[in-house]
Formats: sequence, structure tokens, C-alpha cells
Amino acid sequence: MSDSSLERSTKINLLKEPAVKKLCDVLDKSSKKGWRKLGEIVGNDRRFRVSSDDMEMCSLKVLELEGSPSRMLLRLMGERGCTTGQLADYLLTVGNSEALQCLKPPALQILLQPQSVALISGHNLRLSCLASGRSPVQYQWFKTKEEVPNSFSADLVISPVHLKDAGFYICRVNSGDAFEFSRWAQVEVMDVTVSCGQSYHSLEGRLKMVIQPQSQRLYVGESLQLECGAVGRPIPRYQWHRNGVPLSNATKRKLMIPHSIQDHSGRYRCEISSSTERMWSNEVDIVIDDVLTIGEGSSAFFLNSIPDHLYGKCLFISLCW
Repeated sequence: MSDSSLERSTKINLLKEPAVKKLCDVLDKSSKKGWRKLGEIVGNDRRFRVSSDDMEMCSLKVLELEGSPSRMLLRLMGERGCTTGQLADYLLTVGNSEALQCLKPPALQILLQPQSVALISGHNLRLSCLASGRSPVQYQWFKTKEEVPNSFSADLVISPVHLKDAGFYICRVNSGDAFEFSRWAQVEVMDVTVSCGQSYHSLEGRLKMVIQPQSQRLYVGESLQLECGAVGRPIPRYQWHRNGVPLSNATKRKLMIPHSIQDHSGRYRCEISSSTERMWSNEVDIVIDDVLTIGEGSSAFFLNSIPDHLYGKCLFISLCW
């Protein structure tokens, strides 16, 4: 069975919206070779039997805002099993070549879009983009605006992948004079030491936690940095929580608070999700100490243990005492 016969067997209610809209616009605007003429011809075919009542219902669509008699007629035909091939034959009988052109497949069509992925440095990266065209299809991959060297196939493979390979990728496909760009795919690469016995291979469609946040004890004014990470395809989404409450604007793998205050103390964990899965990181304790709450008896210990960048402030406080 040829490709053209496969296309002819497609039910018209499965036609893509851009093609349907274009076809309806042509049929609605044509007075002699439009939807009425099409309805007359289809009405003589016992397989679909478009009645006069059906035609009147189609006609009343002009009274609706953005109503389309042609769309209503095509919907009725589709519900009764009309295929693209049969519709093409009707349009040929009507003599509407412009409408017939709307049913032809595009010169170039992307069938498989590249998917975002998160993976570990040292593993293999594969992004795929598959297209079909009326003439041979050519591929060229880009990272942001730069061409990826020697990337002329449907699959972009980087083996092994490194931290520098993280970023956004897109594929340009050509077929004759036609060209299309794929969707953007984000590649996130994490530097993780894999313990003996651990394996993060075969992660397609699964999430796997590889970086857990760590508990911390800080002083007011210090930077709080928490990190978690998961690998998988599609790329995971992140949401940080403190004391069970989601934090606003905390949807990245790394949570950073440049100048911490005591209110930032609490129990933190990260929710990691994809389109089909959800998991949680470990819950960790974050303690933020205020330098002014330390008593006189502990001042010597305090001055020996505080970070260097806070020493000047605390020395001034000590002298004031």
C-alpha cells in the first residue's frame, strides 16, 4: 500500500485544524464551486446521504459569529465515515482545484520533536528530530544560535556529554525550498559522582534522584544555597517548600537566598515532577543564628568560629560591650 493510499484512507474528522480552516475558507467564499455544490454531490451518494435538512442546518451557520457552513458540512460527512480520498474525489467533481490543494500534505512536516532531558556528565546525549518531505530531508542542529559541528542527521548524539554541553538545542530541517524549525529542547547536565553499584542508565520516561539537599547552620547575612537534582526525560520540574508551604519563585534546581535572616530557618524539601511522575527530596533542617543573641560568656568562642567576612562586625560589637 502506497503512502498516498494511506493518506486517502484517513477520516476527514482527523484532518489537522490548519488544513480544515483553509479548506473551509475556500469553500465558504466560492459561490458556484463551494459548500452547496459539494453538498449536492455528496447528497447523491448513498454512503453519506446529506439531506436537505442537513443542508439547511449548514446554511444557518452563517448567522453565527464566525460560523462556517463548510465546517458543519465536513463535520457531518466525517461523522458518517467520509475519508480524505472520497472528499478529494468530490472536490474534483465540483471542479474546485483550490480546495483540492488544501488536502495535499505540506511540502515538509516534522513528525518527531526533540525532547528536553536532564542527565549526568559522562553519559550519552541523544536528541531526535524526524521529518518527512516531498524531496529528501536534510538536518542541521543548533545550540542556541551556533551550529553544532557535524550534526547533519535526525539524531544528535554527544558521547560523552559534558557540563559545557548544557543549553538549548533546535533542529532546522530542509526539503527542497521548504524548511522548518523544531521546538527547542533544553539539555541539563549535572556533575555527579556515581557510587559503586549505582547506575543511572535507561532513564527514558523515568525520574531518578541524583542530588539531595543538605542541612545547614548559618549566621544571619550569609548566603543560603540548597541544591537537588534528578535525571530523566522529559526534563524534571522543581518546586521548593519550607515547612510544608511552596515557596514563590523557587522553581529551579538550586535555591539561593543571598542574605539570609532568621525567618529563613525551617525544614526544606524539593518537589520534583514530570508529566507522569512526582517525587520528593529529603527534608533538611536550615538553622539561621543571629549574632546578637550570643551571650558574653561565649564571646571568645564566637569570635574564633565565625566566618571571616563577619569578624569585623562582631569585633565592633564586642568592643561596645
